[in-house]
Amino acid sequence: MAEPSISMLVAILSLVLLSPQCFAFHTAATSRTAASAAVAAAERHGDRSSSPCRVSPSTASTRASCGLLQMSSNDNDEDDNAGPSSSSSSNVKLFELDDAFEDDGENVVGTKFFGGSTVKDELYVPEEEERALELQNVKSEQEVEIEYKRFEDGNAFGDEMGKRVGEALQAAINQILYNDSSSSSSSSSDVASWKEDPSLQWETPFSKSQNAGNSPLMELSASKSFYNKLDVAILSAHTIKSEGNIKAVEVRWDIGVVWPNPWESRALLTGTSTLAVRDDAESNCLVLMKQNDKLDGSNPKDIVGALSSQLLPRFWDVYHIGMSPSTELDPRLGTPPSSSQSLSKNSQGKKGLFSSYKLSYLPPRLVTEPSLVDTNGREGRTAQALPNHGFTTAIKTMGPNKEAFSPVSPIEISISKVEEHEGSLVKWSVPVPPEFASNGILPLPLMDEDESEDEDSPDEGDSSAIVRKKGETRTEFSSPYTPGRTTKPPPSPPQSLSSSYALRPSRLVATLPYAGSPQDEEVTELRRKLYQEVVERDGNVPKLDSRGRPMFFFWMNDAKACFTRKGGLGMAVYEWRGDWSKSNEVGIELEC
Repeated sequence: MAEPSISMLVAILSLVLLSPQCFAFHTAATSRTAASAAVAAAERHGDRSSSPCRVSPSTASTRASCGLLQMSSNDNDEDDNAGPSSSSSSNVKLFELDDAFEDDGENVVGTKFFGGSTVKDELYVPEEEERALELQNVKSEQEVEIEYKRFEDGNAFGDEMGKRVGEALQAAINQILYNDSSSSSSSSSDVASWKEDPSLQWETPFSKSQNAGNSPLMELSASKSFYNKLDVAILSAHTIKSEGNIKAVEVRWDIGVVWPNPWESRALLTGTSTLAVRDDAESNCLVLMKQNDKLDGSNPKDIVGALSSQLLPRFWDVYHIGMSPSTELDPRLGTPPSSSQSLSKNSQGKKGLFSSYKLSYLPPRLVTEPSLVDTNGREGRTAQALPNHGFTTAIKTMGPNKEAFSPVSPIEISISKVEEHEGSLVKWSVPVPPEFASNGILPLPLMDEDESEDEDSPDEGDSSAIVRKKGETRTEFSSPYTPGRTTKPPPSPPQSLSSSYALRPSRLVATLPYAGSPQDEEVTELRRKLYQEVVERDGNVPKLDSRGRPMFFFWMNDAKACFTRKGGLGMAVYEWRGDWSKSNEVGIELEC
């Protein structure tokens, strides 16, 4: 009899453990938060009278058999799931797990746990939902405003043949360097294919490997394995001669390399190529028959001289070695190209015997140019940092997903008076590295329509609020954080924000070294000194703006603008440099 008794006890114990009430008790004991949400949901639905018992968070575990916290089951009938309360309690179901995550238009995902459709009705606004759908459907009209399509810029690609050559050649280069041919502003089917004639003639200052033969594209592919990084951007293309289906096209390019040395020097080479291209219109193919490459500068074949000055470690790059990679400097050539004839008498880099300025020739570059109208004057210090609306991305510099970026310098600032506004036009000019310029479509900053308007006026109760009528002098107010001291009011928000890309033409400039910022009072005196030496004494002709004023600018050599290949400008680095270095420059643009 002992063995049957033990078997009966085990069977009874199993039935007790598997009973629905014990299951409900265990669930409630571990789900007090869910029980509280269920009670709140029942109260919001007005079901207090229909429920035979109410569960509070403190008594959820001991009163779970009332059926408020019930998990639905397809294996049991409703009568089997009822607790010891009245029969009406079996029909009370605050939620069922099987359909809790369904979204059928009436049940919002997850809201059954926190008030059901009541909360959904409170948060659902039909007008806002319709507006969201409209915004999702808006595509082509807004895409034009937030993108710069390089090959559709008439200043850079002035004719149809130049555009076709630029697009096709850039696509062929990107396929080799990045395994990417989709950087064109047109669809891939519209871009002409780029081929090289077997009898191609190629004259270039660059070295040729034996395996590459006489093919520029094969040489580019071979060079990729030598450099730590290699980027090529086609900046412009123009047809200079046409004979039947043979076209002569002049192409301007930038080549950026990261040299394989311990400090990974960044070198930038700029120049032009004259191409003889056969246009096979029926097959939409461009065949390169002849190519002649020239570097910018007095000696278009001196590749060693163009690289040597850029490969040595720079003092400030080493000093701030942990801050950013080596910087790509905007090229400053000592003399303009020898082919230019319409130059001033000092165009060959000659200047007065006792002149302290430096004369430099700048080749054409693709630049991004954010600008704004500033009404705060020198005290606002608006010009000494890139504005927020000039950035197009954010760069991750830490963690496993950190991004590679290319720093460039200098950042150029020009400040001029605006007649129709009260204030000054501040314009920044940042050279675009070849890595980013190799894209056919460049992103523009996203700006709201109201960004250029003034901010809302401060509240009357704000202790720092200052209301100033026209003609009144600016007053000072006491800061609550510094008792007994006075602080000038916050600066006014900028106006007329804009940002664009442009192919900057070649320039002849004269500069003087300076250690300060672009809005220092000393800059005015330095401009006067520069004008006297360059124009009045040495006879150079200054370039004038639309109002007949000389075009001055400021170079921030202690600042770096950082770009990623796809995102664009995402970060600016401002280095500390001692005043003794006088690393920044004040300059004037000259006719050339």
